[in-house]
Amino acid sequence: MAKTSIKIWAAVLASAMALSLTGCNDMFKKNETSGTQTSQVSSQESEAVSKFGGNIAVKSENFSVGLPMVRRIFKSTYSDFVNYYASNYGFDTAKSSKVQYYDEENKITWYDEFISSAKASVKQLLVLCELAKKDGFSIDDSDQKTIEENIENMKTAADNAGQSLDEYIASVFGEGLDENEVRSNLEQTLLAQKYYQKLYNGFTYTDEDYEKAYEANKESYLYADFLVFAFGYGKTDSSESSVTVDEKQKEIAKKAADELLQTKTEEEFKAYITKYLNENHDYVNISAEESHTEEDYKAAIESQVNSAKVEKYAYEATSDAGKWLFSDERKVNDTYQFEGTSSYNVIMVLKTPYRDESIKKNVRHILFTKDKYETDEKAKEMAEKIYDEWKKGEATEDSFAALAKVHNADSDSGSAANGGLYTDVYEGQMVPEFNDWVFDPARKTGDTDIVKTTYGYHIMYFVSDSIPAWKSSVDTVLRRNDYSEKYAELEKTVTIEFDDDYINTIPDPTEEIEPDDTSEDSAESKPESNAASEESKADSSKE
Repeated sequence: MAKTSIKIWAAVLASAMALSLTGCNDMFKKNETSGTQTSQVSSQESEAVSKFGGNIAVKSENFSVGLPMVRRIFKSTYSDFVNYYASNYGFDTAKSSKVQYYDEENKITWYDEFISSAKASVKQLLVLCELAKKDGFSIDDSDQKTIEENIENMKTAADNAGQSLDEYIASVFGEGLDENEVRSNLEQTLLAQKYYQKLYNGFTYTDEDYEKAYEANKESYLYADFLVFAFGYGKTDSSESSVTVDEKQKEIAKKAADELLQTKTEEEFKAYITKYLNENHDYVNISAEESHTEEDYKAAIESQVNSAKVEKYAYEATSDAGKWLFSDERKVNDTYQFEGTSSYNVIMVLKTPYRDESIKKNVRHILFTKDKYETDEKAKEMAEKIYDEWKKGEATEDSFAALAKVHNADSDSGSAANGGLYTDVYEGQMVPEFNDWVFDPARKTGDTDIVKTTYGYHIMYFVSDSIPAWKSSVDTVLRRNDYSEKYAELEKTVTIEFDDDYINTIPDPTEEIEPDDTSEDSAESKPESNAASEESKADSSKE
C-alpha cells in the first residue's frame, strides 16, 4: 500500500514549532482542543556534542534552532501520528519506530520519517526567517507584546504549579527548553509568519482565474442536499461484528422502501416516514429501556424526521448512491433506492449538485476574559469602558484595530496581533453567539456591539462581506499551490545546515520502556535506521 508522507509541508510554520502562540488554535472556533506533552533526554543525547557549538542542531546564516526544540517537534510529530494515523498504516505503538519500516524497499524506518518531518519543519522556519530578514522584516512592539504575554501566561502557570519558569517550561514542553529557548522560538515563529503572510497574500486572481480553476476541478467544490431514510431489517449481535437478517422484517422494509420511492415531494417523503415511525415504534430512535408516553414518541419521531434532511453533502462518487446523486441528470425530487448491509435506503434530491454561493464575512473583535480581569463582572466592565472610549474617539476601523492590538486577549488565535481581524468566516465556524451576531441578515459594514460568549466579552466590529464560499475554497487552493511553487524557488537561495549525528541522538518514545527491542538475539530481524547504527540504538535502549 502506498503511504502518504507525513512531512509537515502544508502547515507552513508547523504548529508544533510554536509553544503557545499564533496559529496553534482558534479559541472561538468550535470543538478544538490543544495540549502539551513531556519529553525526556536520553543519556546518549545528553552526552552528544553539537558540531555547531552549544546545543545548536540546525543553523542558517543568521538563525539557529537547538536540539531540545527539534526533539519537541519530533515528539509532537510522533504523537500526532500515533493519535490519528497509526492504525491506518499498521504501526505498532508498543514497538520502537526504529524497528518498523515506513518504506521497507528503501530501508527507511518510521523513526527516520519522524526525524525527516521534524527537520523539514525547522528548515521551513529558518528559510522564512532568513527571507524575512533579507526583506527588511523585524520583530516590532506588537510582536514583543505577544511574546511577553505568552511568557507571562507561562509564569502564572508555573506559579500555580509551584515551579520556577524554567522548571515549568522543561516539565511541560521538554527537557533542555528554558525561557531563552522559548523566546527565541516565539521570535522566529512571528518573524517567519510575517514573511509567509507576505508571500501567501501577495498573489492576486481575477474572476476568470477563479472560474477556470473551478471548472478544472469542480467536483472538489460541489455539494448536494437530500432526504434519506433507512428501513432496517437486521439485528446486530452484542459484539457488533455481524448482523442477523430478519427475513420477515426484510420483506416489510422492502415494501416500505418501494412505497417511499414513489413519493414526489419533500412533504410527501416526510409524511410517509412519519406515518411509518408512528406505526413501527421499534424503529424510533428512543431508549427501549425506559417507558415513554405518546408525547415522548411524537417528539422523537419529529426529531428523526427532521434529521432525514442532509444539507451541503460534499461531492462523492465512490458508491452507486453517490454516483447517482451527483450525476448531471439529477433533478429535484428524484428518488433512488439502494440496499445496505441490513437496510433498504431511499434518497430524494432536494437540491441538485451546486457550488456554495453563501457569502463569508470579515469581522474584528476585542476579547475581555475572566482569566485576565479576575471576575466576569470586571471583564464586562472593562469591555464597556474600552467600547465607550472608542465611540467617543475617531470610532473608525483603524482605531478599533489599534485598540485590539493593545487589549485583545485573543492572543492564541493570532487575531490580536492582526487588530482582532478574522477574514473569510463561514457560517457555523464560530461559537453560537459570535456566529449569530456576524451572520445576522441585517448586519452591515461598521456595525458594532458587545457580545458575550463562553470565552468572555467581545467588542465586535463588522468589517464587510467577503467572497462566496466556493470562491474562497478555490482561492485557498490557488494560493497554496502558488505559495508552494514560490517557496520552492526561494528556498534554493537559503543555506540550512543540520548536525545529523546530533539530531539522531533523539530517542524513540518507546525506548525507555522497551529495553529488549534491540537485543543481540533480535537485531538481525529488525531494520536498521538510516539515522542511527544498531550499536547506538542498543546503547540508548538501556537508559
